[in-house]
Amino acid sequence: STGPVDAVPIKAMGRFVHEAIAVDPQTGIVYETEDRNPQCGFYRYIPDHRKNLAAGGRLQMLAIEGRPNYDTRTGQTPFETLPVTWVDIENPDPVNAETDPLAVFNQGFAGGGAIFKRLEGAWYGDGSIFFNSTNGGNAGLGQVWRYRPRGRSGGHLTLIFESPSGDVLDSPDNICVTPGGGLILCEDGSGQEFLHGLTQQGEIFKFAMNTVPGFTGSEFAGATFSPDGETLFVNIQSPGITFAIWGPWENGAL
Repeated sequence: STGPVDAVPIKAMGRFVHEAIAVDPQTGIVYETEDRNPQCGFYRYIPDHRKNLAAGGRLQMLAIEGRPNYDTRTGQTPFETLPVTWVDIENPDPVNAETDPLAVFNQGFAGGGAIFKRLEGAWYGDGSIFFNSTNGGNAGLGQVWRYRPRGRSGGHLTLIFESPSGDVLDSPDNICVTPGGGLILCEDGSGQEFLHGLTQQGEIFKFAMNTVPGFTGSEFAGATFSPDGETLFVNIQSPGITFAIWGPWENGAL
């Protein structure tokens, strides 16, 4: 379509506090994050027709195999492999969702689903779904997770990084995978905001700093690379500025 289209909810994808999605191009499965604090779930939508999400499908919530209601929020070990299973959500559009934002989560939790904390950015890359728990971790300052699917069932969940303090990483929000296989984290913390680089081996570094006068506490958002991988586009939410940043990326970790 070249003009406006009607906004029609895809109710089968779940009626909860949505934040981000990431699509696995191998299967067409859509992964969804739930932006709720202090508890939320990580979901996937298996469409009946991968090119027509509105045609219906099945909603599921991530669980850790053999460990019902596994709590990912604290006490986690980086790079520990957690085997995943998926819990069916029988009613993705419950009538009480308006008064109870956790109406979908509670269904998954009753089936053994895992607990996360304030899930936000999600991105597909390198055969995996990467996503941020903005307030997860022992310090409550952020976790970066990787889910590696195994076809349409199973898979593994791994904690790539957990922030030990605000000066290292303060509340990662948006995320993207770089052409070189690294990660860009958009910080949404409580002070000076940074754009961080993170390798899949868990090495983190500050990549850029918001120095916009009067708006240094405004979050970075929407990081994405151009199709040719040469230019990184990223926004500062207020007052609304988009930056284009170019390489040479091959000389660094991103």
